[in-house]
Amino acid sequence: MVLKNYKITLKAATRDVEVTRMYPEFMMELPANERGIHELDATTCIGCGSCARICPNGCIEMVPYKYGNPLKNKKMVFPQIDFGRCMFCGLCVDDCPVSCLKMGKKVTIAGWNREDIILGPEKIAVNKFSDKEVADLAAEAARIAAEKKAAAAAAAKAKAEKAKAEKANAAKAEGGDEPKKNNKAKAKGDEA
Repeated sequence: MVLKNYKITLKAATRDVEVTRMYPEFMMELPANERGIHELDATTCIGCGSCARICPNGCIEMVPYKYGNPLKNKKMVFPQIDFGRCMFCGLCVDDCPVSCLKMGKKVTIAGWNREDIILGPEKIAVNKFSDKEVADLAAEAARIAAEKKAAAAAAAKAKAEKAKAEKANAAKAEGGDEPKKNNKAKAKGDEA
């Protein structure tokens, strides 16, 4: 009986068929709908915080991150996820209005402390801008803000001038009516 078992073992060892998974050296192919560690596209995130509001465990917090798009994300805040509390339900991904948050295929996460499994935007961002691109986008955002401010000031000035002109026309119209009334009063007085 022992020799028979030894023979089966040798047969299995000489075949090219994989009997056990060689994890972590070789990761198995995961399905397309795998719910792994989140991936963030910081170039499209608008910082609305809908992912943080919809999370049933409250494991998402919006934190500052400088490599996003200041034209789209005015506050420059992005999601930070506590994977110790995350149940990988995917509600945050479904609720994202610009689809910048996705479930990735990386499924292993480990750490010595609790803080090691809280991943901020710097660790989950797969697309982000460089320092130069962020500076260019910030300059563009400042230019657009200055143009809007100048347009608002010009509109306020035009509105003030229009109100002043209307007030002057109203005063002129009132002043023009009084002499006519006085003339009519004089004419009535002359008839009497």
